[in-house]
Amino acid sequence: MKKSDELRQNVEAIKAEVRSLLDANKVEEAKAKMEEKRSAEEALNKAVIEEELETDDVEKKIDERGVDVDMEKREKEVKVDTRSQVEKDAFEVRSIIKAMTGRKMSNEEREVFNKVETRALVANGGTNGEAYILPVTISTQIRELIRQYKSLRDVVGYMPVTTLSGSFPVEGFDTVTGLTAFTEDGTTSLTEATDIKFTQKSYSLKEYGAFMALTNTLLQFSDQDLMAYVARVFARKAVITENTLLTAALNSGKTVKTLADWKALKKSINRDLDPAVLGNMSIVTNQNGFDFLDEALDSYGRPILQPNPTNPTQKLFMGYPVVVYSNAMLPDTGKTAGSISSPIIYGDLEDAVKLVDNGQYAFATSNQAGFLKNVTYARVIAYYDSVQVDASDKCYIVGSMITG
Repeated sequence: MKKSDELRQNVEAIKAEVRSLLDANKVEEAKAKMEEKRSAEEALNKAVIEEELETDDVEKKIDERGVDVDMEKREKEVKVDTRSQVEKDAFEVRSIIKAMTGRKMSNEEREVFNKVETRALVANGGTNGEAYILPVTISTQIRELIRQYKSLRDVVGYMPVTTLSGSFPVEGFDTVTGLTAFTEDGTTSLTEATDIKFTQKSYSLKEYGAFMALTNTLLQFSDQDLMAYVARVFARKAVITENTLLTAALNSGKTVKTLADWKALKKSINRDLDPAVLGNMSIVTNQNGFDFLDEALDSYGRPILQPNPTNPTQKLFMGYPVVVYSNAMLPDTGKTAGSISSPIIYGDLEDAVKLVDNGQYAFATSNQAGFLKNVTYARVIAYYDSVQVDASDKCYIVGSMITG
């Protein structure tokens, strides 16, 4: 390992310590640690410059000797890696799998795995056991597949975090106040009861994972197929989990509003929601709810849903996007006396609920499966929480519309 790599890992480790101190409200200790970080960064910059000079010297000697060095040897001499990012990430995944299953590893695989271990230690602070952070290619594929498979994360808010637990301040529609007038001499007094209306919303990320058998066949996959397989196995399950968490948060503490038809929906949007939320409003329903709205006509015989000119696959109600989820994910809310009621949630859902996520996906061995078949299983893990930020009916409404 190059000296610069070791120093870079040291800098990241110090940063993690600073964040931990800040989370523990140890501000003075964090300030002292920042001095250590600056010294470490200076050492890192010096090492990078020295390594660049060494590389320049190697190239100069090769030119002076006039040796016809072939491309492969030259790349090895100056340590240039021409592999694509997919190839590098697939090699990293194979190294993780071999280490987790006790398979024989080459020197390069061992070196790569050591970097993975260090990265996991820095990222997780040693709190998640042997959870090895998956490389960027797989993480990107997972996120793309989750969007493709229809996650509610596309309509609610998203909050990236770097800690497994914490809190953040919010001010809801029911408590928001105007600006405070300040005097020129700075003597304005603030009264917490009347001027400061923030509430703290807590989050606690939990592990959610999918099991995967670590077989020889998996190691023999091509680079592209290996990455796609890991992403696909996880993403389908992740969408179900995300939607379950977010649906529960959206429904938490809400009184369901019964809507007789699309006219009642229109009236509720006009009267119940705060006009300030309409600029970011969306309407969420299931297949039955969408079908009901899609067939509805106004008094002139015109469809009440109109095509979205910027998205041909989407329809608009009163100019607001209608987002459709499966009946399995958003089941009908009830069947009584021959009528069917379908869920419909509308308002500024980005301000209503947040999906809290540290943006990392990890590999970890499992002691909970595989012992009967003598097969090693891994867990592909994500860290999630869902937080209801604003439960006010001025922000959003959970409705039930009679659709049949």
